[in-house]
Amino acid sequence: MEEKTYNSPTGILCPVCKKGIIKLSLHDFLANSSTKCPICGTDFRMDKRKCAGIINKLHDLDVATTEVNRLKHQSL
Repeated sequence: MEEKTYNSPTGILCPVCKKGIIKLSLHDFLANSSTKCPICGTDFRMDKRKCAGIINKLHDLDVATTEVNRLKHQSL
C-alpha cells in the first residue's frame, strides 16, 4: 500500500473534458506556471502574483518536507 503524505497529489477533475484528473504536487505547483489535463491536453496557467507571501511559505514547507524525507531515508 502506498503511503499517503500531505505532498502527494490528489487531483481535481478537468473542468473542460470532465474525464482527466489533474494532479499537482506542492513541488510541481511551486516549480511550474501551468499544468495540463492528461486526457484533453488543456493547459491551465497559474497566476501566482497575488499570493507571493503564501508562495514563500509553501516554498519553505516544500524545502522542509524534502529535508525530512531525506533524513528519514538516511536513517533507514
